[in-house]
Amino acid sequence: MASDLQLPDYTIDYRPTVISINNFDQLKTAVEAYAAKYQNLAVSTSTEKEAKASRAELRKLKTALDDKRKEIKKKYAEPYNQFAKQIKELEAKLDASIEPIDHGLKELENQQRETRLKHVTALIEEMAPNYDVLPDEIEVDPTWLNKSMSKKKVTEGIADVMGFVQKQHKDLEIGINAITKYAEAQNIDPAGWVDQLKQGQDVNYLIEAINNQVRRNQEAQQRAEAQVAAEKVNQVQKGNQTIDKTTGEVVSHSVVLKITTTIPEMNLLKAYMDNKGIQYERVGG
Repeated sequence: MASDLQLPDYTIDYRPTVISINNFDQLKTAVEAYAAKYQNLAVSTSTEKEAKASRAELRKLKTALDDKRKEIKKKYAEPYNQFAKQIKELEAKLDASIEPIDHGLKELENQQRETRLKHVTALIEEMAPNYDVLPDEIEVDPTWLNKSMSKKKVTEGIADVMGFVQKQHKDLEIGINAITKYAEAQNIDPAGWVDQLKQGQDVNYLIEAINNQVRRNQEAQQRAEAQVAAEKVNQVQKGNQTIDKTTGEVVSHSVVLKITTTIPEMNLLKAYMDNKGIQYERVGG
C-alpha cells in the first residue's frame, strides 16, 4: 500500500535575483577617499578631539553601508521564507501521520525485545547446570537481544560466558584451598584471608601478607618474652603468686582451668596465648 503513494508532479518557479550596486565605482572611490583621508591621522593629546570626531564620521559611513546591506538581504529573503513556510506546512501534515506509526513501531520493537529477553533468560537457566553456575551469575549481553542474532550465536555467546564463570569458580576453589592450608600451617586463622581472596585479591599477594603477619606475630612474641624475662629479674614467687620485689605488688598469679573445646578452637586459643606471652602447661593426658 505504501509503495503506491507518490506526490504529483510539481515544479518550483525560482528565478535567481540579480543584486548589483549602481555607480559602484563612484561609491568605491568615495569610500577609498574617506579612508585615505584619515589613514595616517596621528592621535595625541592635542588631536584627541579631532580623532574622536573623525572616528565617529567613519563609523557613520560604515553604518550607512551596512544598513543598506541588511535592507536588501531582508527583501531578498522574503520569497524564500514564504516558500519555506509552505513546505513546512506540508511536512507537518505528513508528520502527523508519521509520528503515531513511529511510536507504534517502537512499541512493537520493545515487545519483541522483551520476548527475546525471555527466550535468552530461559536458555541461560537451561544451560547453567551444565556449567555448574547459577543463572544469576550470567549477565545478559545486549547483543543477544538483537533481531539479527541467531539462536546458535546466542547459545555460543552464553556458553563462552558460562565457561569463563566456571573457570573463575575453579580458580577460586583452588585458591581457597591453597590459602587455607598455608594459613593453618602458619597457625593463622584463614577466614579473613579467604574473604579477601573472594573479593578478588591475588593468591601470591595473600601468601606474602600471611608471611608478614607471621613475622609480626613472632616479633610481638619475642618482645613479650623479653619483657617477661626482664620483669622476672625483679620478681619473687610466693605460692601461686608472683610479687614485684620493689613495690610488693602482686603482678600475677596462677590458676588451674579445665577447658573443653574443639581441636581447631584449642589451636586458636594456644596461638592467642603464645602471642600474648601467657604461660601455660599441659596437665595430665
